[in-house]
Amino acid sequence: MILQAKRTQVVIYLFWVVAALFTSTQLYLKTLEAGGSDTWGKLFLIQFLVWNIWAGLSPLIFWLGKRFRIDRQTYYGGLLLHIVFAVVIVLMYLAIYSLIWNFLGIGAFSWDAFKLYFKVFFLNLFHWFFFIYMTIIGLAHAIQYQAALKQKEDESAALERQLLISELNTLKAQLSPHFLFNTINNVVSTIEQGKNEVASGMLIRLGEFLRICLEESQHKMIPLHKELDFIKKYLEIEQFRNPDLNVVIQSENQHQNTLVPSFILQPLVENAIKHGISKKKSAKRIEIGSEKTAKNLKLYVYNEGPSLKTQKRMGIGLNNTISRLKKVYGSAGRVELFSVNDGVMVELQIPWE
Repeated sequence: MILQAKRTQVVIYLFWVVAALFTSTQLYLKTLEAGGSDTWGKLFLIQFLVWNIWAGLSPLIFWLGKRFRIDRQTYYGGLLLHIVFAVVIVLMYLAIYSLIWNFLGIGAFSWDAFKLYFKVFFLNLFHWFFFIYMTIIGLAHAIQYQAALKQKEDESAALERQLLISELNTLKAQLSPHFLFNTINNVVSTIEQGKNEVASGMLIRLGEFLRICLEESQHKMIPLHKELDFIKKYLEIEQFRNPDLNVVIQSENQHQNTLVPSFILQPLVENAIKHGISKKKSAKRIEIGSEKTAKNLKLYVYNEGPSLKTQKRMGIGLNNTISRLKKVYGSAGRVELFSVNDGVMVELQIPWE
């Protein structure tokens, strides 16, 4: 903000220097045409001094524009006030302008010469200088409006980000209890079956799993290798209940540090077990992997089991996954679900840089 203000001041000052160059050149050409003897250097010095007065007045006029705005609530009062300010400032300017010409013209102050200069300048320049004042006021209002608009856009963007984070946290909060309740039910079911050692092992793994959840819950995005480690812990819990479960995780080392939404694979793996693996009596295989294409990182979960025609997959977990990808990546994040050989494949397409 401070840097922007300094830049604005420099631009305004350069404008008055250019105005001095332009008017001094114009006067010099008129002097030559009339046969006068004034040099361009002398005329530029005079114009430089008089336009620098406007350069000095500009901050004051900007302040007046900021302090006394012309808007819907104060239109007539603000306009009348600035007309008064304009008349006062322009008369003061013309007085200083006349003094400069007085001293440069005859080398000493003369009341008669001053009055003559003031009269000539008042009749010929008052309306132009009045217009200059109003132009500066208009510029001040435009800069203020742009700054207010930028602040409003920044506040709107910040609010949108906060809403997005809130929505994502809400979705993640829906995922964690969903998984936790299912796991606890599995532990209870295992205990009821008399498999206490299995239940004990599941609880130990559940504790490790929840520790990871707490550590990573504050991060919206985590490296892919952490997401896969998280899934490994989850599947270790499932393997206590399904000893025949064959887990295969394939991921190339070159994109292990690619950031992905935290806990994005867990609901897909949970769905794969619930709707696919649990329906099979043997050869229970689940495969999780990642592949990088030119523009996207593809994450997939494959499970052996019934085809899509014989099952329903669009539950809370998958719907939440779709919602999270849409909120993070927009239309660039996609979820595809299709039958493959003797099972089902879910693919996530997310952009990567």
